[in-house]
Amino acid sequence: MVLWGANLYLEDKRLELRAGSLQNLDFPLLLGTLAAAVIGVIMVFSATRATSTPGLGLDDYAVRQAIYGLIGLALMFLLSRLDYRFLESFTLPFYVGTLALLGLVMALGVISHGSQRWIHLGFFPIQPSELAKLSIIIVLAKLLSEHQKDLHKVKWLVIAGVLTLVPAAIVFKQPDLGTALVLVGVFLGMVVAAGVPACILVTSAVLAVPTLYGFWNWVMDEYQRKRFLIFLNPASDLLGDGYNILQARITIGSGGWFGQGYLAGTQSQGGFLKVQYSDFIFSVVAEEFGFVGGVALAALLFIVVWRCVVVASRARDTYGSLIAAGVATWIGVQAFINIGMNVGLMPVTGIPLPFISYGGSSLMSILLALGLVQSVALQSSPIIFGGKQLSAGWARSA
Repeated sequence: MVLWGANLYLEDKRLELRAGSLQNLDFPLLLGTLAAAVIGVIMVFSATRATSTPGLGLDDYAVRQAIYGLIGLALMFLLSRLDYRFLESFTLPFYVGTLALLGLVMALGVISHGSQRWIHLGFFPIQPSELAKLSIIIVLAKLLSEHQKDLHKVKWLVIAGVLTLVPAAIVFKQPDLGTALVLVGVFLGMVVAAGVPACILVTSAVLAVPTLYGFWNWVMDEYQRKRFLIFLNPASDLLGDGYNILQARITIGSGGWFGQGYLAGTQSQGGFLKVQYSDFIFSVVAEEFGFVGGVALAALLFIVVWRCVVVASRARDTYGSLIAAGVATWIGVQAFINIGMNVGLMPVTGIPLPFISYGGSSLMSILLALGLVQSVALQSSPIIFGGKQLSAGWARSA
């Protein structure tokens, strides 16, 4: 394990890696992360103000979100100071442990809003499906990096798919279709980043069509199919599944170009939106800060994703590159689905908006993942070989 400021000597290549310099910390990513986390606390306060009891106690959603954020940021900084490669030794235990937690949820989990996703640990309810996203990234990064030269063989794509589908299937049965889709999205993003040949990807996509047909007809429940279809015509079920879709559109539209002002949204403060502190918090942002505010928030999340991609491109090895690419895919897919859900372009699947929606497991899991990305960035410092400085890209290909 390499700590901040430690030196690693690789005898087989005669390389000396001076890792962990603060100069290699990705500051745009750090600033974007901090800004998004702070905005999340501010917006959770607004979204829950009308229904919260007076005062800021530990039962207040915004206070809890702030505590989750501070703990998550502390863990992020701690993880960034460790060499991300230490995870390779714990990949299997972490993956198996995640599956065990997901199984425990199915047996002893608390049911809320019709889903069994949480295990209550006193003050802090844990949602193992959020940890599953990080687990999938780590296990796929190890598998795909170790067999990068053999990715033209279909069996490695199949193995990666099975490793993804096992937790995705358990999550789907909670039921949590949205998180299952994110897991599949992370898998797709990582196999593309790993360099799986296009012919294999295209063939797999063609073969997936009948699989999706069977999944739609024989695996998905009736209410899940209804959710996918209702967004096409939400007016057909005004008081049911179409209610929140229409209210979200009204809420966003009432914000206009520049919004009604913080804590002044008529729809959000009037309580017309259900779970507006979670699934539909983007609508609250758009109502209070308008189209400009909504675009600014989307741009901030894009910056976080983009900086993860930059870190992936500069990583000193394939393993680190795939970790950063997986985290970028996770945040990007989740943000795209949530915002699309709010504006009526995607069906309602219960996906939180990264950093912004209320949820301790979601926020801390993302911050942990970004701690790994920062570790990849810190380890991508100049490499000295024969007295000359070499690029990180050379190290990855060597």
